[in-house]
Amino acid sequence: MVTIQKRMGKVGNPAMEFKFETQGKEKEEKEEKEEVKKETSIQGKEEIDMGMPKVDVEEFKIPQDAEDEIKDESEGALKVGIMGGGQCGGRIVESFYALGYKKALVYNTTAQDSCSIPNFLDLKIEGQPGGAGKNMKVAEQALRDHEDEVYNEMTRIFGQVDHILVCAGLGGGTGGGTIRGVLELGKRYMKYIGWEDPEKRVGAVVTLPTAGEANSPIVSANAYDMGTALSEMADKEEISPLIVVDNDKVKKLYAGLTIAKFFPTINNTIAQLFHVFNWISQGESQFVTFDSTDFMTVLKCGGHLIMGVTVVEDYKAKTGISSALRSNLTKTLLATDFDLKTAKVAAVVTVVGKKITEEVEGLMDNIEYGFDTIANFTGKAIVHRGIYADEERDNVCVYTMISGLSAPTKRYDRLR
Repeated sequence: MVTIQKRMGKVGNPAMEFKFETQGKEKEEKEEKEEVKKETSIQGKEEIDMGMPKVDVEEFKIPQDAEDEIKDESEGALKVGIMGGGQCGGRIVESFYALGYKKALVYNTTAQDSCSIPNFLDLKIEGQPGGAGKNMKVAEQALRDHEDEVYNEMTRIFGQVDHILVCAGLGGGTGGGTIRGVLELGKRYMKYIGWEDPEKRVGAVVTLPTAGEANSPIVSANAYDMGTALSEMADKEEISPLIVVDNDKVKKLYAGLTIAKFFPTINNTIAQLFHVFNWISQGESQFVTFDSTDFMTVLKCGGHLIMGVTVVEDYKAKTGISSALRSNLTKTLLATDFDLKTAKVAAVVTVVGKKITEEVEGLMDNIEYGFDTIANFTGKAIVHRGIYADEERDNVCVYTMISGLSAPTKRYDRLR
């Protein structure tokens, strides 16, 4: 049949011959079109819907690694993110910021108490333009309402940091009411950027009210409640460290300060003492080096941390430095009622005028004797030491940082 149809189409029937010829041409044209379509598809000029499945993440753009938007200018060994809640916390952050700690964020429940830090976040409370006042529960809720904003600002500002410090005054509402929530956000952030020990890399700087401030029942209650809560976290090593500054103790130490200088002096002293250790630990000493590993050990051991500084006048005497340190430990630290025997780690850095290092005989023995004093006061604590020469000094100055301390329960009891 096939042979006959072909033969008929070709010889016996002109119409069939035309039909087959037309079909042949259509087939050839179709094949040519398919070939052209294939070629243009390969060249990207025409898309063929193959029905191929897709993976959701194909449409997700992975961000390129970029340098941090905000640069740390402290020149310290560690990059530290500084956060502050409320008026007091914001003022402490300002002092850090002035020393180059530009990875800083201040938040408050009212813009009326805003500070000079460019990164300020207003945790607005609906119906309360004046902020939380002294009500810590209101502030705590305000943080929950703005939690995502705070975290987003942390990611924008901090980048890669080694530690985070959250600053607050414990007598007010915003600082005390938000600090626990912000500490948890800090730990979440540190885990996000890759640290495996976030609870050891997020700490707090808190101030206790003066006796006059604590005459207000709500101020004393706030300070007691939040102070004891934070101390429990520190003792359990859920945060590290908890740096406590007792404004009442500082008031007695610097009784001659004017009102205008009182709080700035406290805030600057906190930031400057911390900065001294961070700055010194980035360089080497020709004598004894206190390095960044030593500093990190002090910050990560949990518990409470206190700081102090003393200028040694009688440094030529064998007991001159040890006597000054003894006075520093019992009188001039920025907090009181800590049992120094509970300390885990201590850092003692002695900075000596360069000319003194060249002229005073036996000075090294005197300094070593002073280090022994710290060891005796702190029991079984590890004591990291540093001795540095400074061309611009004409004295001997000793900086002290003691960490891992148990809670100052007697001091809290006086707030009740």
